[in-house]
Amino acid sequence: MTTDADTEPDAEPGTEPGSEPGSEPGSEPGSDSASDGRVDPRDLLLRTDWNTVAHCCPDVAPETPVILLELLDEDPRVQGYALRNLAETLIRGDVFHTATAPAAHYVAAILGDPRTLTEVTDRVPWEEVKHGPRTPFELRVGLLTWLGDATVEALRQRSRPYGDEEDLEAFLALAPEFYEATRPLLTTGSPETREAALGVILPLLRLPALADRRAPLRDAVLTTAFADGPLRLRAIDTLHSWGEDISALL
Repeated sequence: MTTDADTEPDAEPGTEPGSEPGSEPGSEPGSDSASDGRVDPRDLLLRTDWNTVAHCCPDVAPETPVILLELLDEDPRVQGYALRNLAETLIRGDVFHTATAPAAHYVAAILGDPRTLTEVTDRVPWEEVKHGPRTPFELRVGLLTWLGDATVEALRQRSRPYGDEEDLEAFLALAPEFYEATRPLLTTGSPETREAALGVILPLLRLPALADRRAPLRDAVLTTAFADGPLRLRAIDTLHSWGEDISALL
């Protein structure tokens, strides 16, 4: 079990003891992680002072660094429960918290890690007894779904946030980072992964900060808007934010 002490920064954020400042995790010559996409989660966690941020329920749920570390645990059951904790504590009741943005930064950074291809379920044992087992899904799909839903919610609340405005804006300020992490997944992996990645990209493209990324994906947005799929409304919202005439789609 990970403890808070395990995640306390003991080096300059973003660096490992004995490494050059600014070096990327897994970038050392001969590093296996550089070739297979694995990231060093502890290096990522060192970039945030977790003592200064919190999720909704610090006295009930595990601390945010524990949840994030467990997303890359070797046990799929631990990974699935970490995904559930992520969803239930970082944006509970649609409120963004001080830990939401750094947690989302971490999630974006691990999307390419092969450990996110593990099939998980976020249903706990008593729920399986009551409701039956849930079909396992790739953790990567779950993380993308969380990120996409969070982006939609952040945009919806932008004019009237439920919580502190700075927490909401801190999340949206990471939009370019979310885009760069998600864009490659539009054309790789399972169909579920590609669809979940599009679910992240569509709301991101509504932001003026990503206006220069719109043109290459215009056809994909139009195709999704005219199709009868789960992301249709999300695509229509994107076109509307661009000033497009969507009357034929309504």
